[in-house]
Amino acid sequence: MNALTHFFLRFTGRRYTPLQRAIAMVPGILIFLVLSPLVIVSVARYPARLVPMHLPRPFELAVMAGALLVAIPLMSWALVELWTRGEGSPAPIAPTTRLVTTGPYNWCRNPIELGTALYILAVGICCGSLATGLFSLVLGLALGIAYIKGIEEKEMLARFGQPYALYLQKVPFMIPSRSATMKDL
Repeated sequence: MNALTHFFLRFTGRRYTPLQRAIAMVPGILIFLVLSPLVIVSVARYPARLVPMHLPRPFELAVMAGALLVAIPLMSWALVELWTRGEGSPAPIAPTTRLVTTGPYNWCRNPIELGTALYILAVGICCGSLATGLFSLVLGLALGIAYIKGIEEKEMLARFGQPYALYLQKVPFMIPSRSATMKDL
């Protein structure tokens, strides 16, 4: 286990009030919905300029709107599940006290990351073009997956043990599957 995983484990096992959980989410919202998408899009604009994609702007805007129409409800639903069933938040400094395998977590292990990836695609399109959005999507996914595989999954295994190991086996990483269910947990 790495040092960052150990750091986040310090916050587990505590009960947080709803106000503490809400305050813990503010930096995450600013980082993951404002700062990091803008940084990712800024970086993605450079390789996107090299790709000659000339699509009508209405088509790009339709893709952007579709991504947002999936991303925002998905992230919101996942957040509500973490808040109500897990009695925590997605913020590692106010984590859930229970393993959440309901709602969108019954179909994929990382619905917030999936929603964030779609959100970053939309921000990339809004700030540039479909090519910028696609490069932003790839970069955002690479960073998100690196965090999940390098830190979050290890921390979750340490916190929840065998039930989380079973969850890892039964539910897909990010692409939802209705056939994956965790009713036996």
